[in-house]
Amino acid sequence: MSGFTLAYLARLEGWGVLAVALQGLLVLLSWQAWRRAVPGARARHRLAGLHLAALVVLPVLTLALAQATLTAAAEAPPQGPPVSLVVPVSGGACGALALGVAAGWALGVGAMLLRLVRDARALVRLRGASAPASAQVRASLRRAMRRGLVGAAPVLRAAAVASPQVSGCGRPWLLVPHGLAARLTPAELDAVLLHELAHVRRGDLRWNLLQRVVLSLLWFHPVAWRLQAGLARERERCCDALAVRHGASPVALARALVKLAEAATQAQPPVAPRLALAVARSQGLVERVRALVEPGGCAAAPSRRRVVAALGLSAACLLALAAGRVATVDPSLGDLYMASALGPTLDIQARDAAGPFALRVRQGRVIAASVRDQPVAVRQEGDRVTLIGEASAPVLVLTVMPQGRVQWESRR
Repeated sequence: MSGFTLAYLARLEGWGVLAVALQGLLVLLSWQAWRRAVPGARARHRLAGLHLAALVVLPVLTLALAQATLTAAAEAPPQGPPVSLVVPVSGGACGALALGVAAGWALGVGAMLLRLVRDARALVRLRGASAPASAQVRASLRRAMRRGLVGAAPVLRAAAVASPQVSGCGRPWLLVPHGLAARLTPAELDAVLLHELAHVRRGDLRWNLLQRVVLSLLWFHPVAWRLQAGLARERERCCDALAVRHGASPVALARALVKLAEAATQAQPPVAPRLALAVARSQGLVERVRALVEPGGCAAAPSRRRVVAALGLSAACLLALAAGRVATVDPSLGDLYMASALGPTLDIQARDAAGPFALRVRQGRVIAASVRDQPVAVRQEGDRVTLIGEASAPVLVLTVMPQGRVQWESRR
């Protein structure tokens, strides 16, 4: 890889990091504004998902816009003195930095995906070590199924978990702790199982897996972790509300949440692998209980001012795409792009007093040339190019720089 290519990647990477930081801050502010403006948990959950997707989409669109800007600039390469804003480079510190940052990101992604695989294996081990659930739990599941939340019953097993949880993207598995029926009243048990069935009804298992993959790509971004936590919090509140709409007692569900959370703090192993969706996640537990026992008591009333502020911040996220116009702010980036292996093949048309000539150039190397529309031979030594006509006579001597600049002495 040439020094120009490494320098270009390093410069582009630097602009990309700045764009990601700016866009991440705007996305976080937008999400916080929408969280205050929208009272419904279902709407907030969708908005959190959209903002997490924006963390991936906005940088991609920014890079695409930057590439389009650089490509458009390359269609009309500058001509004139070869005093370049780009000097020949060997890669050096800039190239090492670019490779180091890319390698660090790749290692982080690999570690996160490995963690995902470990969670999947932990679920497989839990299923393998599970046992039939008690008669009381099976009866409770039958009552919950009659509520019509889902069409097919999940596989019900008792396992070494501290809280009921569902997992699996095919046919769901519902794992419950041993002795769960002894800890909860029948109404509490029914409410908890309806909550878990709500996860199945909403398709949360597949969405949770997708969110984990996105988080693996954005492991370095604190805003991604904040949004992931917000998604988990709103997802649980959505399932609480769905369970209540299908017959669960709000007070019984609140009591069950508190009991299971207490058990989870003392349990070994932890409540659940992150791929599973457990009812007793500790995040947002107080808000969930309050929402159940005081319906509407903790929901912020929507206001026009809050909605307008949220819309403004969301619009600012889109305006941040202007970071993709970096080529107009940093002219050396365009030079590095044209000199790099990623740059275009340039067709340069020029003329002087003796008539027109044309060059086809890539990375400072002249691929083909013509004088007065007649092909001529090319001899190049470094940046010095000689166009040779008939009888091996030099026709024109030029200086061609890697970034597409051309200089020559005018023929008479």
